[in-house]
Amino acid sequence: MKTRDLIKEAGRELFNQKGVMNVTLREVADGLKKSYGNITYHFATKAVLIEALFEDMNRELSALQQPSFEVDLLRYFLRLPSDSYGITTKYLFFTVDQLYIKRNYPELFKHMDRTHKERGAKWLQLLMRLRDEGFLQQDLLLEDLQYIMLLSVSVRSTYFQMKEPSTYDEASFVAAVNQLLKPYLSKKGLQIYQSAI
Repeated sequence: MKTRDLIKEAGRELFNQKGVMNVTLREVADGLKKSYGNITYHFATKAVLIEALFEDMNRELSALQQPSFEVDLLRYFLRLPSDSYGITTKYLFFTVDQLYIKRNYPELFKHMDRTHKERGAKWLQLLMRLRDEGFLQQDLLLEDLQYIMLLSVSVRSTYFQMKEPSTYDEASFVAAVNQLLKPYLSKKGLQIYQSAI
């Protein structure tokens, strides 16, 4: 593994274990038994390291947004929480330390926020497809679909922020996220939901 990747991996693990605010680049260097200068050669500041990790996470999450038009769209959508669970826990500090990052790295947070909005626009398109293909209730308006997305983000964030890491459980996470979609499903969507769940 290249030095840059080793640094990212060590930083990610420390951020997840101790929280972003409690980790310095010197600790990353000590953990890797490398000089501080070697670390700052690759990542001049902690913010630069955090941003590099965010780009890695974003690539992994964006890869999940590639459904083909032949795919069973609702089953794909219901599988997404399971597919994203591992990515979220891998980069847990972005969820748990979100307010700290927002307050202490405002420019980085703005970049993260823009990226989340871009990814959110793609999810909104998928929800519109679900509605248009008859899996969601046909009378749902754009603001209803946006509300579903807000609920989804809230449930996902709250799950990881309110629970102890030792109690995280993929099955309960998936059930919590998918449950919020149930009231908005059409009869056709409910049949698929019941068989998928």
